[in-house]
Amino acid sequence: MTMQAVTDGNRNTFSLASELRFLPPWAKSQLAHILEVTHGWQEIMGRVPSVPWVPGDPIPEDLHYPRKYSSDDIQLVAEECARDRREGFEVLVEEWGTSGKKRPMLQDLVNLLERAKLYRAVDFLTVKVLNGEAQSRDQNEGELFNELERAIQNDQRVHQDIIHGTFSIGSVKDTPDTLSTDRLSERSADDSRVQVNEEPTRVIDVSGNTLASSPGREENPPQRFNAEVLDGLDSAGVPHFRYSVLKQITQNFSDLPLDYGGNKLGEGAFGMVYMAKMYQGGKEKRVAVKRLNSGEARVEQQFKTEIEILSRCIHENLLPLEGYSCDGPDWCLVYTYMSNGSLQDRLACLGGTDPLDWRTRARIGEGAARGIVHLHTFQERPLVHRDIKSANILLDDKLVPKVGDFGLVHLGGSGTHTRTLIKTTTVFGTSAYMAPEAFRGDISVKMDTFSFGIVILELLTGLPSYDEEREGCDLLSHVLESEEEKSELLDVRAGGWDPDLASRLFDLAELCTDDKRRRPTMVQVLENYSSIVNSQ
Repeated sequence: MTMQAVTDGNRNTFSLASELRFLPPWAKSQLAHILEVTHGWQEIMGRVPSVPWVPGDPIPEDLHYPRKYSSDDIQLVAEECARDRREGFEVLVEEWGTSGKKRPMLQDLVNLLERAKLYRAVDFLTVKVLNGEAQSRDQNEGELFNELERAIQNDQRVHQDIIHGTFSIGSVKDTPDTLSTDRLSERSADDSRVQVNEEPTRVIDVSGNTLASSPGREENPPQRFNAEVLDGLDSAGVPHFRYSVLKQITQNFSDLPLDYGGNKLGEGAFGMVYMAKMYQGGKEKRVAVKRLNSGEARVEQQFKTEIEILSRCIHENLLPLEGYSCDGPDWCLVYTYMSNGSLQDRLACLGGTDPLDWRTRARIGEGAARGIVHLHTFQERPLVHRDIKSANILLDDKLVPKVGDFGLVHLGGSGTHTRTLIKTTTVFGTSAYMAPEAFRGDISVKMDTFSFGIVILELLTGLPSYDEEREGCDLLSHVLESEEEKSELLDVRAGGWDPDLASRLFDLAELCTDDKRRRPTMVQVLENYSSIVNSQ
C-alpha cells in the first residue's frame, strides 16, 4: 500500500512508524467507534503477542502463539468500560501503547487489524489518517466489509447498545444460510465441484479418530485433529462437527450482531458465541456455537472441561451440549440455542422485551437452584461452577432456566459438600458475585451459594449486580446498606409481589451471602427456596 507521513494539528509528523500512543485524538475517537460496533477492540487485544515478540516484528503465523493479554484481562477492561462509559480501544491504546521499552507502532496495529480482517478500521487508518490507498481484497472479504459499513451507516444504535449494554437475542432473524445436513449428505459422490463449505456434517469416532460420512465418499482426516486434546473424552459420546460446516452455518462466523443480519450473539471470557441453524431429520434446529479464543492458555482445559462435564452431567436446568469441533483453526463448542437469552438480559428488558413477572422470576430462581444442586451432587466428588451469575443462566422458549458456561467448573475431592475443594492463587468469576473467601483463593461449593444469593437479589430488585453510579456499587452492599424497607427495593415492573414471599426470599439471599461458616449448601438453599415459592 502507498503511504505517506502526515502532520496533525500540532504539526507532529505521523506515519506507520509512529508510536501508537501518538495517534491523534480525533483518529483515536473515530477508530474506537469503528471497533466498538463488533467488539473489534477485544479481537485486537486478544491477538497482541507477548515476548519474545517485540513491536516492529511480524505477527506470528502460529495460531497459538503466546498472547500478552488473557481473556480475563479483556473481560476486566470490558467491565470497566461499561461502568465508565468508555470505549475499549481507548483503554487498549493507553495500556498497550505505553507498555514495554519499545512501544508498539501504528504498523503493529494495522498488522493486527489485517490479521483479524477488520478492514473498515484498516481502511480508516490507511486512507483517512495516513492519506494512503485502500487495500484490495477478495470478493467475500469485500462483501463482509460492505455489510458492516451499511450496518454502521444505517443504524448508529449499534454503537450505543454496545457501550451501555449488550445485544438482545430475544428475536431471531431468519437467514438464507440455514444448512441442511440431510441435504448435504445426499450429494453425489461423483460431484467433484463440492466446495469445502458444502461438505456434509461428519462425526468423529473419538476412540479411533476417524470420520463417519456418506457412503461412497472417501474422506481425509481433518488437518488439525488433535488427539491429545480428546485424551480421556473417548467415552463422552458427544458428536463432532466439522469446522467447515460450523463456519458455513454461522456465515463465516459473522461478527455482525444478530439484530443486524449477522450471527453474533455475544461473547464471554473464552470466546465469541454465534447463532446457527441446521436441519436434522427434516426439522430446523437452532444452535449456539462458541468459538474459543485461539492462543488463550486455558482454552484447552476449558474445552475439555465443558465436554467432560456436560456429557455426564445432564439435567433439565443445565445447558445441553450438542457437540464440539476440533478439526479447524479454532476449537468450538455447540450448545442448544436458548431463544430468550440470559436472565441478565431479560431482567434488563433488553431488546424491548417485556418484564418478567414475579411468579416467573420465582420459578426461574428455583430451576437455576436445581441445576446448581445437580452439579454439586450428581456424583461423589462435587463440582463447583465458580461463575454463577444471571448472565450464565439462560432461558429457553418456555423460560425454563439452564445454567451454562462450565469452563471454570472445578472437580472437588470426595467427602462432604461443604469442604474446601481447592486453594488457588488465581481468582476467576465476576467480582460482584464472588464470595469473600474466593479472593483468598479458597474455592468450595459454598462459593456457588454466595453467587446464587446475588442472583436472588437481582430477581427481587431487577437491578444489575454492579453499578458504579449508585450508593453501594455492588448489589449486596446496596441492599444491606439501604435505609429503605425491603419492600421498597422490589422491582415494580414484576407486578404486585406477594409480600411474604418477597420478604422470605430477601432473608434467604442474606443467608446465602453470610459468612462461609454460616452459609448453607445449595441443597439446603433449594429446600428452603422451594418451600417459600410453593407455599403460596
